[in-house]
Amino acid sequence: MRRTVLFALALMLVVGCGESEQAKRAKVAGWVAQLKADPSLADKEAFTKQLTDYADIAAPAFAGLLKERDRKVQIAALKVLAQLKRLSVVDDIAAAAESPDPQVRIAAIQTLAAFGSPTTVRPIMERLRDPDPRVRAAAVEGLAGPGGRDAPPYLREVLPHLVTALDDPHPLIRQAAVNGLVKLRQWSLQALAKVREHGSPVARVEAAKAFRQICEALRADLDPQKNTDRLARRDTARYLGELRYRPAIPDLIKGLSDVDPEVRTACAYALGNMKAKTAASQLRKIMEDGKEEMPVRVAAAVALGQIGDMAGVRFLIDQLKSTDEKVRAAAVDALRTIGKPAARLLMQAARGDDPLQRWGALAALGETGDPRVAPVLLRALRDQSPDVRAVAAAALGKLRYRQAAPQLVRALGDPNERVQAHAEWALERLGDDALPALQKGAERSSLRWRIFRLMGRLKTRRAVSTLLEGLKDPNPRVRAMAAWALGEIGDRRAIAALQAALSDNSADVRREAALALGKLKATDAQSLLAERLRIDPDERVRAALQLALHRLATP
Repeated sequence: MRRTVLFALALMLVVGCGESEQAKRAKVAGWVAQLKADPSLADKEAFTKQLTDYADIAAPAFAGLLKERDRKVQIAALKVLAQLKRLSVVDDIAAAAESPDPQVRIAAIQTLAAFGSPTTVRPIMERLRDPDPRVRAAAVEGLAGPGGRDAPPYLREVLPHLVTALDDPHPLIRQAAVNGLVKLRQWSLQALAKVREHGSPVARVEAAKAFRQICEALRADLDPQKNTDRLARRDTARYLGELRYRPAIPDLIKGLSDVDPEVRTACAYALGNMKAKTAASQLRKIMEDGKEEMPVRVAAAVALGQIGDMAGVRFLIDQLKSTDEKVRAAAVDALRTIGKPAARLLMQAARGDDPLQRWGALAALGETGDPRVAPVLLRALRDQSPDVRAVAAAALGKLRYRQAAPQLVRALGDPNERVQAHAEWALERLGDDALPALQKGAERSSLRWRIFRLMGRLKTRRAVSTLLEGLKDPNPRVRAMAAWALGEIGDRRAIAALQAALSDNSADVRREAALALGKLKATDAQSLLAERLRIDPDERVRAALQLALHRLATP
């Protein structure tokens, strides 16, 4: 027990626990006196480290040294305050940033920057107009704060100033802007891309310099010995892939052996983005490794496909047969990523015996944007599997293949509702190009309701004559849809027919006709609408009539 008490007392003496406020202040005063006598102590870790546990008391005490006349003492105090990072002394540091001595102003700016706080941005910005270019340069770089992987909370505020400084006539300030943008790392890349594309010749040179330095810093972050954060390594690989920074290819190939599967996956995708042929053998090895995790194998296959190695495409097409829905979905997404280079093999797979493989191949073909795949998709509209027919219809819509309109109109009559819905969506994507086929299809009573709904969505005046005929259809559901579509199109030629429809024996038709007249602002129908409001027996119709009259009364 005695030993425990003695140990606790010793520990309290070491860490300063139990010290009175007065004792702490006395100790801090001693350190302040030491720094005043020997400003070089600010550069010694042993001296600054001991201040950490007393930061709240020490910061105001050392801020008092900023009023000393000795420049070395002022700069030493600023270095200490940069270590303590107490916002309570920001005003004192900001005052030092207005010192007549440019070296003190620079040191004060660097201290404010070390805080990395929105509170310090404003006093740094005020020095952007300093008469001394060295101070302005310090302010420009200082806007970026201490740097790091995370986006600073004041990024949007400072980034425009850093970008503008890339075009400054003074080389010192341009270099400071480069340094600041490099500190911001990936968070400045989008702004740098705009400068590299649209900036002045001088700014483009500086932006390219910053871009290279950021990419080199990202390369270093791929090394697991230097960067133990697996998510940071993963994100770094993604950035390098998006940037297509080819000097990083060797590092990304090494990353294929990373202990973390997410990092390996990101490295594979990045190599594919760069079409890194030197990585092909390693990627093929990973893809064929049955012990490797499937997302990594899929990423390797995608990369091979992007490089031009069709072994990757064949692997992905084989995965379309998987009974695991997640694996099939991943394979489809991967084939979409590869795009046109995969089209030939996908067209072969779309004719295969396995319906799952046919479905996946067609889904991917729709994303290629290659009109040469259209015949395969049209054939698939007659497939035995409703899932295959549905995805074929959707794929034709994505391609906007207007020659498919007649077949898509026929698909509106498919016995499967999903096929009908996908065909309707595809026809809507075709727009006015689908109208002749829709008008022809409207001759079939079974398709009329869906076709009229499509015509209303397309809002094309060329459909008005067909819809006016539709108001005479024996099916009240079709007549109601025709009235709705005419209201959506907004052609005043429909007013007379819609007025007549207010007397239809179907309440649904009367309701849609009333709403359509309101949309058309048919003021000449106002008296008829009011009359129908008085006599119509259906509550829903009367509500529609009231709404129509309200629209007519509204300017």
